Amino acid sequence: MGLLHWCTLEPLGNSDPLAAVRFAAPVRISSIRIFPSGAKPFLNAPAIVAETEPEAFYLDVFLNAHPIPQADVKDKPRVPNALVPTSIAYAGRQVEYALDLGPEYATRLMVIKGKFTKLSIAIYGDIVLDAPSPTEIYEPKALPVIEPVSLSKAIDPSTSSDPSHVARKILALMPDMPPLPLVVRLMFCLKPPNDDWDLPEFPYLHPNLNLLSDDGFDLEAIHDLLSRPVRDDTTEEELSTFAAKVVNCIPSPMSANDTYSIAKLFSISASQHPGLARTLLDHLDLNSLFTSQTLDEETLHCLIEASSNADIARRMNTESFLQTLSQVAGSCNVDALTQQAAQRLTARIANWQCFEDALTNVHGNFNQAWKMLLEIGTEESSMAIWLATMITHEDFVSKVADFPVRTPLPSHCYLDSRNTVNITSHDTFITLVRAFIGVASLLAVWAWTDSVGNDACREQIVNHLLLLRQLTRRLTWISSDNEIPRQSGILAEKIICELAKDPSNVLNIDLAETILSLKSPLTFITETELASLRKIALVSEDGLPAAVEELLYSGDRPLSLRRLRTLRVSLAIINRELDQPKGEWKTLEAFWDDDSPGIVACLIDTLVVVSEDLNKHFILFPPPLINQVLTEQLFLISDELLHLVNQLAPVFPPTAWTMRKLVVASADIFECASTAEKSRLSLSAHSTSQSCLELLQTLSSPSFTAEPNKVGAEVVLKTLLQHAKYCNDRDPVLHLLHIFTLVDQVLPNPFVMLYDEGQPSHWVTNVFPNVLEDLTAFMRLLDPKKKTLIVDRLAELDKGVLGIGAWLITQELKDMTRTIETLAGRSRHENYELILCYQVTLSLQFLLGLIEPSSHPSKWCLHAIESDLDLSVALKSAIMALHDGQYASSHLDTLIAILADSAKTFDEELQFSISLAALRISSKAKAPQTHTLIGAAARILVRLSPAVISPEPLRLEVGAALSALATHEELDADIARDAFSLLQWLSTQEPGFKYTVICGLSPDFYSALFSILHISLPAETHDTLATLEAIFTLDENDHLPPPTVMLPEVLKLSIHDLDDLMRQEIPTPTTPQNGAKTPDILGVVISPPTAILRSQAVTTGLTKTYTNNDFRELRQTPSARQNTSRLPSMHVFPGSELEIFPSVVPMLTM
Repeated sequence: MGLLHWCTLEPLGNSDPLAAVRFAAPVRISSIRIFPSGAKPFLNAPAIVAETEPEAFYLDVFLNAHPIPQADVKDKPRVPNALVPTSIAYAGRQVEYALDLGPEYATRLMVIKGKFTKLSIAIYGDIVLDAPSPTEIYEPKALPVIEPVSLSKAIDPSTSSDPSHVARKILALMPDMPPLPLVVRLMFCLKPPNDDWDLPEFPYLHPNLNLLSDDGFDLEAIHDLLSRPVRDDTTEEELSTFAAKVVNCIPSPMSANDTYSIAKLFSISASQHPGLARTLLDHLDLNSLFTSQTLDEETLHCLIEASSNADIARRMNTESFLQTLSQVAGSCNVDALTQQAAQRLTARIANWQCFEDALTNVHGNFNQAWKMLLEIGTEESSMAIWLATMITHEDFVSKVADFPVRTPLPSHCYLDSRNTVNITSHDTFITLVRAFIGVASLLAVWAWTDSVGNDACREQIVNHLLLLRQLTRRLTWISSDNEIPRQSGILAEKIICELAKDPSNVLNIDLAETILSLKSPLTFITETELASLRKIALVSEDGLPAAVEELLYSGDRPLSLRRLRTLRVSLAIINRELDQPKGEWKTLEAFWDDDSPGIVACLIDTLVVVSEDLNKHFILFPPPLINQVLTEQLFLISDELLHLVNQLAPVFPPTAWTMRKLVVASADIFECASTAEKSRLSLSAHSTSQSCLELLQTLSSPSFTAEPNKVGAEVVLKTLLQHAKYCNDRDPVLHLLHIFTLVDQVLPNPFVMLYDEGQPSHWVTNVFPNVLEDLTAFMRLLDPKKKTLIVDRLAELDKGVLGIGAWLITQELKDMTRTIETLAGRSRHENYELILCYQVTLSLQFLLGLIEPSSHPSKWCLHAIESDLDLSVALKSAIMALHDGQYASSHLDTLIAILADSAKTFDEELQFSISLAALRISSKAKAPQTHTLIGAAARILVRLSPAVISPEPLRLEVGAALSALATHEELDADIARDAFSLLQWLSTQEPGFKYTVICGLSPDFYSALFSILHISLPAETHDTLATLEAIFTLDENDHLPPPTVMLPEVLKLSIHDLDDLMRQEIPTPTTPQNGAKTPDILGVVISPPTAILRSQAVTTGLTKTYTNNDFRELRQTPSARQNTSRLPSMHVFPGSELEIFPSVVPMLTM
C-alpha cells in the first residue's frame, strides 16, 4: 500500500458543492486520510501545509466500480457506470478512514460531495493491473512482527520514581480522598465490617490507644482495638505506652493459645502505622515468646504474614529465632504442614535480606529477590503488608526512587509466577519492583472505588456504570446534536455500539430507548449498523412475544451478523424471563401461542442451524476466509444456546430423534471450538467447548430419559459413535480425535462407585448392550493406542458383568483373521495388499498394548484370554492365520513371547498355536541369544495332551528351529538345555506320530547341532545326548516353506498411489463389439393392456389382417390416422405363416 494521490480540493458549485479525483489507472483504495488546517502531512516535505475548512463537516464519497479482469476469463468484462456510495463524518483533527471495495473491483473516479470550502486529502492504496497474471509459484513470506505499543510514561509506574503516583492521582478524583496507605490497610488487611461503612466518619475511624485502662483487658481486646487503622500522626510516646500495656497483659507461663494471639497481634500491626510494629518489637522478646514447643501451624502462618513487614523480618533474623524455626522444621513430633510453615518463614526471612541488598547492590541476587515478590504476591494479606512497607517506610521509598532506570522493561517480560524471569541487571530489577508496586497500588484503589461506588473514580478504571439512567440519557443527548460532526458525538456512538454488543445490555430499557432515538446523520454508526441496532432494540422493547417470534422465524441462510445479534438478544430475554416467578409457564405459553412444539425443540433447531453455519468456516474444501466477527458471534450464540438447553432439557426432555440432532450439533460445535481455540481464532471458543461437554454430560446422566426404556446416555453414546464416520468436509483426523475426546468425557469415571445397592450402573445394563455394533465400527477407526484406552476404560466400567472388553478384543481378532484370509485370496493391487498388511500390524500393536506388562490392562487381558472361550478361539485362529501366511513382525515376536510366558492356564489348542509361533520365531532368529522361545515352546508342549498336537506342522517347525541353532558356533547354556529338553520330549512320544523324524535338517546341520549341544551342555548329559543322536532320523524330502512376509512397521504412500487405489474398482469403459444386436426396447411393450389377457390370433371381429402393402396404403388416408378404440392390427408378409404375436406392436396413443 502506498500514496496514490495528495491534493487540496476546492468544490465547484454553491448549492451542491462537488469535487472529483480521477486516477490515470484503476486503483484499489484502502484508506483516505484528512488533515486539518496547518498540519504538515509529510515529514520529508515540510513545505506542504494542509488546508481544510471548515473544522467539521459531512462528506458523501462516491467511487466508480471498475471490475477487475480475472486471469481465467477470456472475455473482457463490461465496465458498468455504477457509483458506490459511502459517508464520512469529519470532526476535526487528522483522521484516517478505511475503504474496501472488495477484491473484484477497483476504481478510477472518486466524487466527493459536502459542505466544505477546502479539503486536504491523501489517498492510499494500490494500482491494479488490467490483466493480472496468475501466480504459478507459491512464494512463502514471513509473518509480520507486531511490536507492542509501550505505555505512556505518564501512566507507566515502572519508569516513575514514585510507582504509586497513578493510584494516588486516581484517588484524588474523589471529593474526600483517603490516603493510599489507608486504602491498602482497609481493603486488604483490616477489612472493616459492614457497619463501619455506613458511619459518617468512615473511613477515618481510628482507635484511641489512650482509652485502655491498665487493668481489665486482654489480647483479644487488643485485637479488636487494632481492627481499625491507627492514626498516622500517633506519637512515639503513645505507641510506647500502648506497647507497655500489651506486655502487662501477656500471661506467664504462656500457652499455645497465648502464643497464637501474640503472633496474630504482630500480623495485624504489620500493616499499621510503621512505628507500631517497631515499638512492639522493642518491648517484646521474640525468642522468649515463641519456642519450638508453642509454635504450631496457625501461629506460623500469622508470623509469615507479619514477616512481610521489613522491620519484623529484620527482628526475626537472629540466630536464636532461626534455630527455633530449624528445630520445628526438623522435629518428628510435629505434622508436615507445621514443618512446611516453619520452612516458609525461614525462607522469607532470608529472602528479605536478599531483597534489601538487591535494591542497592548492582551485583545482588536479583532472581532470588524477585522470587520473594512472586511468593508474597500469591497471598492477599502478605502482598498488602509488603506494599504498605514499600510506600510508607522512608528508607524503602528512597531506595526505590534514588535509582534512575536507564533500560525500559522488555515488552515480553511477564509478571507471572508461572514464567521464569531471568533478571540480569539492576535496572531491570528496579523496573520490575516499581511495576509491582504500581500494579498493586492500582488494585487497592480499584477495590476501594468498587466498594464505595464513586462514579468519577470508577470511570477512570473500569466502565461499569455506562448503563445508569443518567449516563444513557447523556449518550442520547450527545449523539442527537449532529448537525456538525463533533468528537464527543463520535465517542458517544462508539460507546453505544460497544454496549450493544452484549445482549444483556440491550435489555436495559434506557439503552434501548437511546438506540431508538438515534437519527441521521450519524458520525460513526453506519446505516446498516443503525438498522441492526434498531432491530435488537425493538425486540428488547417488545419483550417475550418478540423474542419467541424471532426464535421461530426461519430466515435466509447462512445467518447474517444482524440475524445473529437479534437471536442473541432473544435468548437473553428468554433467560431473563426464566429467572422470574412463573417464568417457565409464561415462556411456554408464548411458544404455544405461536404453534410451536416447545421451547427445547425450538432451541435445538436453532442450534442445528448455527452449527451448520459454523461448520462452513472450518471446512477443508476449499479453505474459507475466516470472518472473525461473524465467527465470534456464532461461538457466542452457540454458547448461549448450549447453556439454555442444558438448563431446560432435564425439565423438558426432547425425543430421541431430537436428541440425536442435538448431540450431532454439539459435537460439530465442539470440534469447531477446539480448532479455533488452538489457533486462537476466537476468544469465546474455550467457553463454548466447555458448554458442549457440560450439555453432553447432562444428557448422559442416570436420571435423563429420552423415551420409555431408553436412557439419554444410550442416545448420546450411539450418536457420537455413528457421527465419527461423518466429518462434514472438515479434517477427518481431527474430527475422529474430537469425537474420541467427547466419548471419553461422556463415559463415567471408572473409579466412581457405579453399583448402587448391589445393582450395576445404567451404563452396563441399558447402554453398552445396545451400542455394541456402533462401538465395533468406531473401534475400527481408531489407532492402536486409543483402542487400548477405550477397551481398558470399558472393562473397568463393566467389571465383568457383560464382558464387553473381551468381546471387543474378539471382534478385533476376527477382523485381523479376515484380513489375512483376504490377503491369501486372489491377487490384488500391490498397494492395496500393503494397506491390508499394515492393518494387521495395527491389530498386533493393539493386542501388544493390552498385554505388555507395563500397560494397565495387562492382568485383566491375560485373565480374559484364560476365562473367555470365544476370545481364546479367536486368538488361536488369528495366530494360526499368521503362521500359515508366513507373516513376521517385531510386534508379533513380542506378543508371542508374552503369551508364551503366561500360557500355562490358557486353552490347550491356544497353547499349541503359541508353541508353533514360538518355534517359528526361533527359526527366524539370527543371533543365538534370540532363541529363548524354544524353551517356552518345550514347556508348553510338555503340558499338552497328544490329541491337541498336530504332528506334521510341529515336525516342520521343530526342524526349522533346530536347523537355525546348528548355524551358530556356540550357544548359551540355557538355550542348549531348552533344545535338549525339546529333543528328549520328542523322543518319548508315540512312534506312530514320527516325532523322531526331523524335517528340514540336512545331515551336516544335524551333526553340527549335536556337536554344539555337546560343547554347551554339561558332561553328565553327554551319554543321553549320544542316545538321542542315534534315535532321531532325517526326512530326506525337501520341505521348502513359502517366503516370509514382513509386515510393515509404517505405511508410506504417495498421492498418486492413493489415487490409483481409489480408481482401481472403477470399470474401464469399452466399445461394444461389432455385430452386437441392440435389444428392442419396444419389444416388451404391449398395448393396450387388454392384449395381455387374450390372444389376438383367435380374436374375431376385433383384429384385421393385412397382406402385401395394403396396410401402408391404408395409413395414407387422414381417417386412418385417427385414434380408435379397436385392438391393434396385424401385418402378414407374403409367404410367411401367421404368427401368434405381431412382429410390430404399435404404441397406444391417447
